[in-house]
Amino acid sequence: MVLLSTFIGVFLAIATASSAAPTGACPAPKPSPNQDPGYGTPSKNQTGIPKPKDFAAFEEKYRAGIRASLPSGNCTINNIGRRRSWDEIDIATRLDYIRAVKCLAAKPALTDKSLAPGAVNRLDDFTYIHINQTNIIHGTGYLLPWHRIFLWQFEEAMRNECGYKNFLPYWDNARFSEDPLASAVWSGSDTGFGANGIDLHLEAKTVIFPGLAKPFSIHMPGGTGGGCITNGPFTDFTISLGPVAKTFIDKNNTYGYESNPRCLSRNFDPASSKGVLTWANATAIVTTPNIAALRGTIEGLWHKNSHTYIGGEGADPFSTTNDPAFYLLHAQIDRLWGIWQGQNLQDREYAIDGNRTFLGIPLDYAPDVPPSLATIEDEMDMGLGFKPKTKKGMPMTKGGLCYIYE
Repeated sequence: MVLLSTFIGVFLAIATASSAAPTGACPAPKPSPNQDPGYGTPSKNQTGIPKPKDFAAFEEKYRAGIRASLPSGNCTINNIGRRRSWDEIDIATRLDYIRAVKCLAAKPALTDKSLAPGAVNRLDDFTYIHINQTNIIHGTGYLLPWHRIFLWQFEEAMRNECGYKNFLPYWDNARFSEDPLASAVWSGSDTGFGANGIDLHLEAKTVIFPGLAKPFSIHMPGGTGGGCITNGPFTDFTISLGPVAKTFIDKNNTYGYESNPRCLSRNFDPASSKGVLTWANATAIVTTPNIAALRGTIEGLWHKNSHTYIGGEGADPFSTTNDPAFYLLHAQIDRLWGIWQGQNLQDREYAIDGNRTFLGIPLDYAPDVPPSLATIEDEMDMGLGFKPKTKKGMPMTKGGLCYIYE
């Protein structure tokens, strides 16, 4: 059995005939040219580690490149969505975001029950397709473009189905790498996502990936929690799908599609953040020389450790989307990729690297298919019948996508 203790960052996905936000819905309401298309007045939170000047310079070059590329189709300087750090958006926007997440949790699932009998609500639609596609969208060339579209689908569902008036925030974990709990993301108030779960004094374990032609397992640390979260707006949250990555292959519920109602758990692992999710490493990511180096670094370093830090539901490579903080975590990854692209937008916007399956390992239903490289013309399954080409998930201002990170 392959044991890769440092690769729990190669995380899941979804895809087959049903899930995520439906296509063809009304476009999100756009602000007028005289209205700030981002959030309300940014907070003046000065906590955390200040952004280094070199990273700020790379970020500004990215923003300048995006602005210079506009207009791009229907995306203009006046209507581009501004994605900002959770620690910088105002209280009203945080509350509205959390309200919209709970709104999706109250809406019935659209996923066919024959595919996921345990899918209860719209959040489960996203979790189902992420589970379904995990072995295709992690450790492959699809990691970044698939998740870029996935985040956009979630943002659109929040706006169109639940009246959220702003854009997807990100978890600025580099700013709080040495003291993650100082971030407002993990606040136990009504304006955060809650903190750690009850400490169950868990031991480290090895869990198995189902669905691959060759056995593959990953190491999960014992962490400092593991039980239900006890504060914040999601203490009464009930999740249904998963878990999937277990110490054994569950023949009766291999992919966690059956109903399994339970609380939201977390298992913070400080060692995965301190000295790891730093400004220095973030800078190293956005300055990698090519897409192969970028993908390997962002996936093996940032993606891995961000999920491992959260632990609990958030660390299961398949059903990680059960934790609402998932979307802020992946917005940060998308942001780092975007900043890297923005250093040379012309040459990097459609750059792709990687296999079509997890680490090139064949899927169990096609064990004899040799490894092959992903291309931007490949089709990606986003759920609910939406199967765009990979190239749709490469730009930030084309094909219906229209946003910038601030």
